[in-house]
Amino acid sequence: MPINGRTTVDIPDALLERARPILAARQMTLQALVMDAIERLVGTESPTFKLRDASVGYAYDEVPNDEINRAVDELSERPRPAARA
Repeated sequence: MPINGRTTVDIPDALLERARPILAARQMTLQALVMDAIERLVGTESPTFKLRDASVGYAYDEVPNDEINRAVDELSERPRPAARA
């Protein structure tokens, strides 16, 4: 059974101030950020991820899945431009 614990962490004010806009943009708490960082460091769990709303004003179900898959396949089959040397 997992054991949850509480701890106190001193975070320099300058670092916390740099983190605040990122936290707001990602709509995540400082606790979630710290947990993600620890999880990434120890590699035991995947970090939490919040997908931002990228909707364009219509319901996603208006386009059939097979049409979306076909468009993705077409894009992946296009030749890629040569890399610049």
